[in-house]
Amino acid sequence: MKLRNVIASALIGAFLLALTPGPRAMADGAASTRNILMGLGAAAATLIIINHNKQVHAKYARDAARQAALENQRNDAEAAYRAEERAYRHELAVSEALQHEVAVKDRIIAQQNALIERQKAQLAQLGISQQPIAVAPVPAVKTKTAQHPVAQMISYGWGTL
Repeated sequence: MKLRNVIASALIGAFLLALTPGPRAMADGAASTRNILMGLGAAAATLIIINHNKQVHAKYARDAARQAALENQRNDAEAAYRAEERAYRHELAVSEALQHEVAVKDRIIAQQNALIERQKAQLAQLGISQQPIAVAPVPAVKTKTAQHPVAQMISYGWGTL
């Protein structure tokens, strides 16, 4: 029990000793000036570090913006490629449809030519001449009056002009 009292007394004494004020420090002008200069240096170093961090973050932001722009360009290029590919497939389908139409028309023309040849053969068997018949142009009617000749009316299939 005695040991316990000694330990408790020592702890209370240590606390009281810690609470007592210490001796005053004597500061001369050199130490004060040094402390002011060190504070100013620390403030300047803080401002330099903050400015550097701003520049680094601005560079990161520029790099991120450039990367985003490149990504947008790549996406635009992919979209343009897909649009061109769709247009190509559409043109290919149109081309195939036209090729089919030409093939059908060629088949029809071949059938018509075969029909014409059969009809020519039938005419030859009947002994009818296959000479083309020339149609003579109709002479224009010329009537003159005392002052003006009569103008002819010619139609080229466009109606009357």
